[in-house]
Amino acid sequence: MMSTTRVFDMSLPAGSVVAFDNVRPLIMTMPAYWADGSELRWTEHAWGVLESEGLTTFHDPVEEVQVLCRLLTLAAAGRAFSDLASGAHVDWKDALGTGPETIAATLDQIALGRLAERFDLYSRFDARETAAGLAAVVARQEWEEVTGALRHVLGDTRLFASLWAIRSSETTYPLDDRVLEDIAGKGSGDKAKAFEWISEGMPL
Repeated sequence: MMSTTRVFDMSLPAGSVVAFDNVRPLIMTMPAYWADGSELRWTEHAWGVLESEGLTTFHDPVEEVQVLCRLLTLAAAGRAFSDLASGAHVDWKDALGTGPETIAATLDQIALGRLAERFDLYSRFDARETAAGLAAVVARQEWEEVTGALRHVLGDTRLFASLWAIRSSETTYPLDDRVLEDIAGKGSGDKAKAFEWISEGMPL
């Protein structure tokens, strides 16, 4: 049961998995770059990839917050790609949102603090920021783990095509071979730049 302070019932047994349906309402409150829910569909697809890699499982409240911050990382990765492919200044934090119903605001704040201590992240956190700021720092901490999983499972070409396809309201995931070929087979300068970013490890 979700509340303003906790996302999950922590009486769940150890080894519980954060299902996408649990966090779908929160994802829908986050700022969108493209219309018609295409970012939501990509995030659900990407969440399945993380699940296949064991990155959506938690054993205690601190690990639960870590998993939820990986959801923020996915949103940030999608925003960074869209900014890059559109020629805009990359502002991945803008994808995370700061409102009262966003993921960061619903995290267990005690567990978030313990997670930050575990990663020794407070040196990178401005104490004047909100909890959303700390969650963004944790999401950044998870960047290599999350993007590495996406590249490992999907491969660079399919990952690129899946992110490029977010701009279409008709996209469904996983991409079929026809859509993959249509996106990857038609080159352009902006595509080349975005693909190079992925092949270089999606650096921030």
